[in-house]
Amino acid sequence: MAPKAAAIYARISSDPDGLAAGVTRQIEDCRAFAERRCWPVADVYVDNDTSAYSGKRRPEYARMLDDLSAGTRDAVIVYHLDRLHRRPSELEDFLDLCDRTGIRALACVTGEIDLGTHDGRFHARILGAVARKESDDKSRRLTRKHLELAQAGKVSGGGTRPFGYAKDRLTVIPDEAVVIKEMAERLLAGDSLRSIAANLNDRDVPTVTGREWTTHSVRQLLYSARISGQREHHSEIVGKASWPAIVKPAQTTRIRALLNDPERRTNRVARKYLLA
Repeated sequence: MAPKAAAIYARISSDPDGLAAGVTRQIEDCRAFAERRCWPVADVYVDNDTSAYSGKRRPEYARMLDDLSAGTRDAVIVYHLDRLHRRPSELEDFLDLCDRTGIRALACVTGEIDLGTHDGRFHARILGAVARKESDDKSRRLTRKHLELAQAGKVSGGGTRPFGYAKDRLTVIPDEAVVIKEMAERLLAGDSLRSIAANLNDRDVPTVTGREWTTHSVRQLLYSARISGQREHHSEIVGKASWPAIVKPAQTTRIRALLNDPERRTNRVARKYLLA
């Protein structure tokens, strides 16, 4: 029996530009598949720029599961099974849900899977295991690549540029470099992170994102080895970087020792004394 209210699920792990081109193509192919099969599409669920390997919550996937559990959706269409799951444990949870709700229609544009048969489920589990292995291999390659870049002192990553440097992450911005030097000198002279942040905000010194400075953002900037022209990996300094320093490496050493000092903690619970 043909489904009455199918769900289309689309996902892509990385979309740094926010263009959603990948998920748009998936949806188009899934709609074309549904039209050929005469499956009415009730809703489209999209998790863009969201990994299925990390195990973090996928909001639209969770919403789709709720609708499947409620019985308002009776089929799922995806471009490929690895768009739905990359963790075998998640697949098993999904199969359990299908058993509870009587859902038997899971269609992949690249090949339909019949969850109502043992062979169909066996096929789904094989594809799930293959997807997990591909994710593990990719993670291992990326980890090795990032270590290699760090050891060579090269730039890696994207997103918001670091304060003090241009978008290429190599060119120093003179005006911001002056601010960084001042912040480092003030901290080493005994000023608190809170007072430094407040002073910058009073002077309308903008952060990279245009937000106000906070104790956390000041600490994060001054603790970074980047500002002293050093490369770090997993918070450990591994060598000299390919970009110029703004402060001296010796200053970074002193700043890190200062910020790591447990006596600087400001969130300690006040000591209590008997009969006080």
